[in-house]
Amino acid sequence: MLMREDAENLVKARGVSIRFDRNGRATGIQIAFTYKGIQCREAVGFEVSQAGLKAAANKLGRIKEQIAQKTFFYADFFPKSKKLSLFGGATTEVKIKPYLDKYLDKVERRGLSPATIVGYKKDVTGLKTLWDIPVAELDQLTIVNFVEQSSVSKKTLRNRLSLLKCALDSAVIDKVIRINPLLGFQVGLHVANERKLDARKRHLDVAPFTATEVEKIINAAEGTEKAIISLCNATGIRSSEWIALEKQDVCLETLEIYIYEAIVHGHRKMTKTLAGQRVIPIPKEVADLLREEMNSHDSEYVFVNSQGNPWNADSFRKHQWKSIVEKAGVRYRYPYQLRHTFATRLISEGRNLWSIAKLMGHKSPQLLNEHYGNYIEEYERKAKLRERIRDKHFD
Repeated sequence: MLMREDAENLVKARGVSIRFDRNGRATGIQIAFTYKGIQCREAVGFEVSQAGLKAAANKLGRIKEQIAQKTFFYADFFPKSKKLSLFGGATTEVKIKPYLDKYLDKVERRGLSPATIVGYKKDVTGLKTLWDIPVAELDQLTIVNFVEQSSVSKKTLRNRLSLLKCALDSAVIDKVIRINPLLGFQVGLHVANERKLDARKRHLDVAPFTATEVEKIINAAEGTEKAIISLCNATGIRSSEWIALEKQDVCLETLEIYIYEAIVHGHRKMTKTLAGQRVIPIPKEVADLLREEMNSHDSEYVFVNSQGNPWNADSFRKHQWKSIVEKAGVRYRYPYQLRHTFATRLISEGRNLWSIAKLMGHKSPQLLNEHYGNYIEEYERKAKLRERIRDKHFD
């Protein structure tokens, strides 16, 4: 270890100095520079020698150059420095995943609904192929490749990239990047248009059951499952709504159910909109099934599983529903198609569209036109035909 008298003979660049202990022994090399108006002194891990001093001078030169170019990140050079409390721990090597996690923590602290948080977490998982990319290296070409290689819907892509954009706003604040690469990015320019309607204006997501199929499914079910399926077919309510249905929400005298809440991912919540809170009439045979169901247990809920707890929609779909549909010999569709079946049945009966929208919890018939336009047009054609036949009869 060099003593002070020998170390002093070494050539030092400006801003580079040697540190000594109280006994005059050289203990290390230190560099000094000004960053954001603050005088900074940091030890560098080079040997106290002419070569070490030269390396320290080169490092100092790189720091000053990056400060001048506004690309300097303190943590890149001094990850354990106490001054990170002043300048932040951001680094050009930080990857995308920590910023996604940081954003999730932020939205959880904001007290958003559990269902929204679950949705955000799914979006983060959907961005997994981008997790390990350094934030500073993410560019629009990478994003375009991500979009083009994705097999999810345009809506899902928009949700994922919207979350990523919000997460990377923090990287801009940390000065890891100057501009958010998602700024102004348009998903629609890089994916094919999704055709939800075919040439006959049939919505591709709508595949209602026929009256015969519904009868087979109900006949194949027993007990609680039969009551659930019968109720969904008769009212068009969502899975989250029948799961949350309480005994006090059923009036067996007036033959009505009242929808106030939903249970999503195990958490109670109000219906998505005020229009979702509604009164729906039920047939007497469904009321009889509900009476039997409510008398079979002491829970506040109408439907409970074998453990006496509210149902889980995914569990019901994967196990009970799938088994019943297979037993009925009917082509498999999700339980949500019972809602579509309800809507198309009322349309075919000529019910007022505003009345149908109200029963389904919509603010207006707009969604009915979007999803069931072909059924509406078919009913109108048949109505015109009936009118012509009637007019011809009276002529």
